[in-house]
Amino acid sequence: MLDVWMRKLLQDGLAKNTLSAIHALIHNALDYAVYPAQLISSNPATYIKVPKNAPRNLVKRMIITPEQFAALIEKYPFGTPFYMVLLLLYHTGMRLGEVLGLSWQDVDFDKKRIIVHRQMIYLGKRGYFLTSPKTESSNRYIIVDDILLSELKRWQAQQRENEQHFGDSYVYVYREADGHIERQSKSLPSLDGEKVSLICTRDDGRIIHRSVFSRALSYEDLNAHSFRHTHATQLIENGAVPKGVAGRLGHANAAITQNLYIHNTTKLQEETLAIFAKNLQTK
Repeated sequence: MLDVWMRKLLQDGLAKNTLSAIHALIHNALDYAVYPAQLISSNPATYIKVPKNAPRNLVKRMIITPEQFAALIEKYPFGTPFYMVLLLLYHTGMRLGEVLGLSWQDVDFDKKRIIVHRQMIYLGKRGYFLTSPKTESSNRYIIVDDILLSELKRWQAQQRENEQHFGDSYVYVYREADGHIERQSKSLPSLDGEKVSLICTRDDGRIIHRSVFSRALSYEDLNAHSFRHTHATQLIENGAVPKGVAGRLGHANAAITQNLYIHNTTKLQEETLAIFAKNLQTK
């Protein structure tokens, strides 16, 4: 019964991590049924395995329309904590952790590019860390457009004004040797470690928690992966070479980009048909 149920959950589209969590919960419950409850003689979940063909890390991806993005910006305008996060996600296709881990030292205004070499991750009770990106190919630089550069400059000036406004209560962020993030009010002595001037902060300098941002997106039926998916698809729709898109996203090869992030939109279908029709006319 358990085996059939587990395979039914797989057919329903649950990912491997979710199936593993369910299996662990059932296993613990039935362990209790064996002892101390003494309701059954052995735990049947011991012999049930999560199917090996269960997909990993299923993430809902969808295209964000220009109208949806405009509505988001209207809801979280310049000066609010999520504004720069939204703008960076939409204009670069970066991962959320990479955006939250960006510092002003990573922005080259002269060369119009952003250097990606760190990400912010959350490790439960251990707290937040600034670590190397997800993969070696994730270390990269991204050439950015003038609109994003202009807004970055505007936000940098706003951050300076915010620091003056909050005075001694403004929060500084420090990165310890192991990457752990510590926060300290400006009025208190500096902590050991590297002082990091993060781009995406609240108005008082505090870091933006990815869980809070993700929850805000969920109310719009979106997630951070939607921005990455949208960015890649828009580039491909407008003629970008898959290899160039892969480099921008930090993928090791173009196949990953095409399989994961390029949505089969109506526009792509129509363009593909137009190529086929043109080929027929030349024969």
